[in-house]
Amino acid sequence: PWSKRHKRDFKGCKFSLSNSFAQPLSQPELIELTKNRGDVELLNLYNNHGLEYVPNGGSFDLRQDIARVVYGNKLTADHILVFPGGQVALQTAALAFAKGCHSIVFTPGYQSTVESPEWAVGNKGITKISRQPDNQWQVDAQTLREAIREDTKFLILNEPFNPGGIIMSADLQQ
Repeated sequence: PWSKRHKRDFKGCKFSLSNSFAQPLSQPELIELTKNRGDVELLNLYNNHGLEYVPNGGSFDLRQDIARVVYGNKLTADHILVFPGGQVALQTAALAFAKGCHSIVFTPGYQSTVESPEWAVGNKGITKISRQPDNQWQVDAQTLREAIREDTKFLILNEPFNPGGIIMSADLQQ
């Protein structure tokens, strides 16, 4: 398929942002980068780590690092959940927040994005708003306003919009 033939061809860009996942480095590339940085401790941790499953929600050390690096320690590891990809995160969010209410999703979209509110216990319906090519796949703010009901409590706004990769205009974000 096309994706396999062009996986590493970034057309002059250092990093590919065209996938819905990070383009991984190979094990030798990771080791070489670590050696070049002189990070012996990290290399030892890498070479001697266990291959058992991590706890649900992510390993404690990873959650601590996220709290420190991303949130400046304003949150603790206990406030952070790590998922093995966006699909599981979307499903978990829907099961937690879409129960007993009306939800709004945008189409076209990945199955987990569009259907996950249906799986919530007692969901009170889902309005699917179609993004259209004639307005560059932007969210139609008026259509969104009209879709909101008194019992609407869950909205999935996938940004950048996948599968199209479109970002909402600055005016629309306001």
